[in-house]
Amino acid sequence: MPENRCRRCRGVIGGSFDSFDIRKSTNLKVSGVVVWRYVVCNREGHKHFASTCNKPTHDDGDLPKAKQRRRISNRVDCKARVAFRLTGGVGYSISSFIESHKHPMMSLQSRPFLKINRNLEIGHKKFMLNCAKASIGPMKSYRLFKESVGGFNNVGATAIDFKNFKRDLKAYIAGADAQMLIDKLFRKKQTCSAFHFDYDVDESDQLTRVFWCDPIAKKNYAMFGDVISFDATFNTNRYKMVFTPFTGVDNHRRCVTFAAGLLRREDVPSYRWLFNRFLDAMGHAPQCIITDQDTSMAIAIPEVFPNTVHRLCMWHITNKITSKVENELAKDQDFLTRLNSVIWSHYLEPEDWEKQWHEIPAYFRDLFMIGLLRTTSRSESENSFFGDFKNTFFTLVEFYMQFESAMDSQRLKTADLDADSEACAPVYKTPLAIEKHAASIYTLSIFYDVQTEICASCFSCSVLQVDKKEHTLTFVVQDSRDMVVNVEHSTLESSFFCTCKYWQRIGLLCCHIFLVFKGLRIKLIPERYITNRWCKTPLLKPLIDVSGLDFTSESSVDEKQINAQPSMV
Repeated sequence: MPENRCRRCRGVIGGSFDSFDIRKSTNLKVSGVVVWRYVVCNREGHKHFASTCNKPTHDDGDLPKAKQRRRISNRVDCKARVAFRLTGGVGYSISSFIESHKHPMMSLQSRPFLKINRNLEIGHKKFMLNCAKASIGPMKSYRLFKESVGGFNNVGATAIDFKNFKRDLKAYIAGADAQMLIDKLFRKKQTCSAFHFDYDVDESDQLTRVFWCDPIAKKNYAMFGDVISFDATFNTNRYKMVFTPFTGVDNHRRCVTFAAGLLRREDVPSYRWLFNRFLDAMGHAPQCIITDQDTSMAIAIPEVFPNTVHRLCMWHITNKITSKVENELAKDQDFLTRLNSVIWSHYLEPEDWEKQWHEIPAYFRDLFMIGLLRTTSRSESENSFFGDFKNTFFTLVEFYMQFESAMDSQRLKTADLDADSEACAPVYKTPLAIEKHAASIYTLSIFYDVQTEICASCFSCSVLQVDKKEHTLTFVVQDSRDMVVNVEHSTLESSFFCTCKYWQRIGLLCCHIFLVFKGLRIKLIPERYITNRWCKTPLLKPLIDVSGLDFTSESSVDEKQINAQPSMV
């Protein structure tokens, strides 16, 4: 023991203790009771390593030589020890004590690296768990913890301890990964009855499918579930289960997740099962669903959603174009520019579209496009969003933890945009009352789109001709693109229709109609042309009836809030 250690703190033969701390020990039991316990120096004995000297070596130059790990040992066969013996069945006494060590004591700067001084407390583990939710690995977690406690000497553990904890945690999860995920979902269901989930296993009791959605996701679907995007995402977990989020567009033109699932196989039964679970949870099918060109999806969707329009995702189609044509054509910028202008034109009628489509070289005549090229999707932004929260090596528990973090991030951003739309006013660019009216009903993101159309009606559009026939006025309007459209106004029904069909496509009025409004001195957007899904959140009304949900703002709480306030359950 160190020389400066007080004599009364040293062990003495015959001395008794009620309890003691040990660093390393062996013991002898009789009938399950420890009667002898030996506490030895951590440098006692010798470490035995498997010899690598006689291992065969490969002469084949094509085979890489395995790099041998350099092993070290602190064992020097130190004899220092204390032996404790059970005395009278009530306590332990020191039976023998060898004080002298065979080696010098550790220096002051080396003591923090002793195993006894390296303990991962609950605070360390909680900190690493929170870092893992933010996709921060053990090494960065270690450096962050060091900054929070003021230095490496105050951490109480080493970087290797942080890495080993994650390794041991993964090893613990690996034995019951799927069961831990299902247990977590069960607990959520018990806490909140509006939480919906289901799962399926195969003949060997292995998890094959799982689906879940929470109350906030259901409410979002009720508000914005008219059109959804469904996409299968790979490389999200170590089991290669496919992640399948159901995505929509909220009133800020941002992605909003309605539900999610994991599938082992991408076959018709799996997609049929998943779509049925979605229908059970929501109680109502979407009007339109956008997917990639997966054959199994194409079969399962009409079976489960017979009245839903199925369209293909333009992002997936255009991503494959360069791989479907010859290399020289794929590099031809004039060809790609022309193709892009035909595909993304919002103003081409089907006949005009077909005419321009057939003018493209014959390399594309066998490519199945039809009217799907007019369909936009959210797949690109959704893939990018979840890309920050996925990892090929995640366990299912880690993946679900990351999914929850992604949802928290998505909903926090939405709440931030809601607050801006409620509390802030945009800068107006015209003196028109209709612009101020638009700012009062639409979110800021949508208002800026409407403001662009209003400004275009003032500065870029002109009326070429006005025809009157009974109760209908027809305005011939030319815009900044030199496109000529007809705006029909029924004085009997107070309705407006533009041949550009901008309002029919996305629910917002075009610059051509705003020009007519200005000429007719209409100062407010007619209620029939205010699409509810683009309004500020307090003005929203559900598009779809999702049973069992309260749509008051006070009820918009997630499971974490419910857990924190048991009286709300």
